Amino acid sequence: MTFEEKRVGHNIINQLPDSLLCEIFFNLPTEEVVKTSLICRRWRYVWQSLPGLDLVINGSKNYDKFDFLERFMFLQRVKLRYVGYGHNCRNMTSMMMNNVIKHKIQHLDVGSNRRYVYDRVEIPPTIYTSCERLVFLKLHRANLPKSPDSVSLPCLKIMDLQKINFVDSLDMEKLVSVCPALETLTMDKMYGAKVSSQSLLSFCLTNNETGYLKTQVVMQTPKLKYLKLNRQFIQRIVINDLSSIVMLNLDDVAYFGETLLSILKLISCVRDLTISFDILQDYRHFSKSKSLPKFHKLSILSVKDMVVGSWESLLIFLESCQNLKSLVMGFRDYNWGINFSDVPQCVLSSLEFVEVKAREVADMKKLWSYFMENSTVLKKFTLCLDHIEDQRDHVMLSKLFTFPRRSNKCEVVVRLRTFGTYKPMSMFSCADGF
Repeated sequence: MTFEEKRVGHNIINQLPDSLLCEIFFNLPTEEVVKTSLICRRWRYVWQSLPGLDLVINGSKNYDKFDFLERFMFLQRVKLRYVGYGHNCRNMTSMMMNNVIKHKIQHLDVGSNRRYVYDRVEIPPTIYTSCERLVFLKLHRANLPKSPDSVSLPCLKIMDLQKINFVDSLDMEKLVSVCPALETLTMDKMYGAKVSSQSLLSFCLTNNETGYLKTQVVMQTPKLKYLKLNRQFIQRIVINDLSSIVMLNLDDVAYFGETLLSILKLISCVRDLTISFDILQDYRHFSKSKSLPKFHKLSILSVKDMVVGSWESLLIFLESCQNLKSLVMGFRDYNWGINFSDVPQCVLSSLEFVEVKAREVADMKKLWSYFMENSTVLKKFTLCLDHIEDQRDHVMLSKLFTFPRRSNKCEVVVRLRTFGTYKPMSMFSCADGF
């Protein structure tokens, strides 16, 4: 590129309005954006008008180089990631946090990438009292101070707490209960005895570590619509008001036997359910000796990681879902057994959508034959595959598209993870994968 071409390109950039320059700078690392002030006079102060910053901070380095934080004028979104702590840097961390908080930001995401206990980020007490405009709060590997008598977070709608150390378990309960606008709460474990909120709509308890956490779930949330429990060993579950819950996700949940009835009671109140095969197995076991709840409200059911023996358990569970309209099944192994003669009422009269997720075609013929021959109102059968092996798989899939269907409105769709939608007797299309 010649000198003249460089000069013309530089002039074009200089002609952009400040608002557009801010949009461009906003997508660059904050430290690099600050350095643009050295490129030309016009850019000297543009970075100070950016609405957000994203910093990776090494605690072993000098914090003085981050003194530019005080010069932002319209700061709204802040993301800070600490990759380590040096000696005597905790006070500096609090000072930096206070500088950020005094901007009355709306979005705060702070965490540490270090796994050691002493490398947790120290959150200053001002988080409770000086964040009146805060809407989003995410903390990861952080120490929260003891909450004062008065906490002011009137606008907070979304809160995500992961690997947090509270001074007292009551601090978590108080933090949640005093946020009048809180709608979404995500935690990796129960940090207190209960979750109490008059405004909460969505609660996710998701353990991202290996193994299960022993958990007691006690909730006073009259407006709750979505509940997700993942990788938890549930010892006790108490939800005072079940009438508002619409969606329930119990993916990879383990529990004591005496808790099953409480979970089934919860399932009986929802319209959209995601479960793993473990619950199906236990439901099948207890159905032999106890009278279990029916699931008349259930309209959408998704079952993950089905393995050997879970097909028969699913059929028993479906007997209690008389109004089911959509069924999604994910298979990890295939061994159907011999029971393709029992047909639950929902398969006959209400099921409209079936989706099967599997690694390969394998023995899917039995499954699609079962639904197409028995479902009278089926509108769509979707088979999602990781891949197809050889010409025999192409032949099997071609048979699927021409297989006789009891419902004359049934559409058949095959999707491959890599290539997208499969077209029979043709090459793959360019449609998006699933």
